[in-house]
Amino acid sequence: MSVTTIPAQNSRFKFGWIVLLLSAALMALMHFSLIFILNDPSLFIIAGFFNLYALLVILIPFRRGEKWAWAATWLLPVGLALPAFLDPNIAFYFGVAAIGVLGLLLTMRDFFPK
Repeated sequence: MSVTTIPAQNSRFKFGWIVLLLSAALMALMHFSLIFILNDPSLFIIAGFFNLYALLVILIPFRRGEKWAWAATWLLPVGLALPAFLDPNIAFYFGVAAIGVLGLLLTMRDFFPK
């Protein structure tokens, strides 16, 4: 199986990658800390591992430029926007999802050149 990688990333890719990395890291940190703060941690355990998965994908294969990682990273903004539709108290998830979409769109040209 051959993996297509990006030979050199420009500043737009680096900025988008950092935005994605920070949003996944901060959401993972928030969800893992809520495990110890709230009484019912089961939902936050799942969300924490979901964000940890996204963080690891962004950190290693996404940075290498593997195309499957770009597609898999769409789970982060979609996974953050879906709970916000169900519960208006966590509407800030929409903001984090929008930041994730921005990061993905900034890196799209490097993954799919013309």
